[in-house]
Amino acid sequence: MNIRKLKNEDGDLKKVVELLAGHFVPEHKMGPLSAINVNLEKGVKWVIYNVSQVTWGVENEEGVLIGSLGLYRTSPWYSDSEYLADGWFYVLPEYRKTGVGKMLIDAAKDYAAEVQLPLIVGVFTSEDAETKAKVMQKMGMTMVGGMFAAGV
Repeated sequence: MNIRKLKNEDGDLKKVVELLAGHFVPEHKMGPLSAINVNLEKGVKWVIYNVSQVTWGVENEEGVLIGSLGLYRTSPWYSDSEYLADGWFYVLPEYRKTGVGKMLIDAAKDYAAEVQLPLIVGVFTSEDAETKAKVMQKMGMTMVGGMFAAGV
């Protein structure tokens, strides 16, 4: 497996869109917020935006993208202090528990330290969210709150 920063060029953009549209979309179920309700044009714009900021991808030996983490700079509504937030964090199911997620998180943490910004990565799912939050903590992330939903 190989991790690298992805580039804002057709080949990398296509790989990310195929990963997210082909795998994340059918897997992510959350009522009316389910990814199955995808607006592909909006999604592609989001991918382009994140890849133009900083995005990592992990590829298998055949060069297939098996996981990706996109980051963008933002700030809280109450402050001008910036932080890095995830645009997405996704690993193919068959590559989970193989270290791919940790590779992506470690790359993001290293980049955040390099640019001296806090890093915030969310767990945005209603399926097994507690287990996924524990996995994030095992990868060295600190829980700083939570999201709660009704109607999903």
